[in-house]
Amino acid sequence: MTVHPKLADRTCYHKYEIEPGLFTPGLQLELDPKLCPDELGVPQYLEGLRALDIGAWDGPFTFELERRGAKVTALDIQDPDVTLFNAVKKIKNSSATYVRSSIYNALPEALGVFDVIFFIGVYYHLRNPMLALQRIRNLLDGGGILFIEGAATTDYLAKRLNEALGLPESSLHTTEQVLDQLPLSYFDIEHKIYGFSSSWYPTIRGLEAALLDSGFSNVTCKLKPNSIYKNSHRRLMGRAEADPLKFGPHEHTIYVRDFGQLRFTRKLFRWLSRILPRGVRQILQEIYRTR
Repeated sequence: MTVHPKLADRTCYHKYEIEPGLFTPGLQLELDPKLCPDELGVPQYLEGLRALDIGAWDGPFTFELERRGAKVTALDIQDPDVTLFNAVKKIKNSSATYVRSSIYNALPEALGVFDVIFFIGVYYHLRNPMLALQRIRNLLDGGGILFIEGAATTDYLAKRLNEALGLPESSLHTTEQVLDQLPLSYFDIEHKIYGFSSSWYPTIRGLEAALLDSGFSNVTCKLKPNSIYKNSHRRLMGRAEADPLKFGPHEHTIYVRDFGQLRFTRKLFRWLSRILPRGVRQILQEIYRTR
């Protein structure tokens, strides 16, 4: 693979094609930016949509989303001059915007809201992944879509459980299936799964539960090999929609009336929830939650 002549004296993380036959000087991970979005179900045509690429690094997915027609903002804590993002942007004559910031500090007041958010290979590096998912929810327009990808604990934890319990290797698949039905996350403080700067590894159901609790609906997740790591092992891939009825900054109800009055109101809502249709119940629950 021939490195682009304008990048010949540099190095970066990802190796990917930026012009026909010419590649970035990536040392760590070689990938085809077109494949991962296809595996996640990202539409080929994103004209008129605003997209956010979180953890953009040297830009493989930023520029792919832009190629598909989106107006893209890249978000990362890294210096875009150091990672070669800006150099590749210049070569590709890209109009993508780069914001140097943590997802924890990314707010719609500064960035606006987006139709599509790409969150690839990031969540398991974070100390506060739930906060990150809540920030992402706030950055999505109502009905906007999050595409998420990352490492899982299922295969690693199943192997450790089988060994600890003295179970035969033939039962490993069953152990994996059981784990993936449980909303678990494994905090790998010893960094045995992926090594440096990686900590939080959910199961399939664990990631689904985290997304649902963070204000998303229509959540689908799967665990399978993908193109990012050349199909060498299984990774989590998911899609979730921002739910307008699950939008709010607080985990607990903020009381604005005497607690005795609230108890009566709560009993009334519970009684109504048993006799009203499901759609009406959801609306009433949202009204009650925000009061």
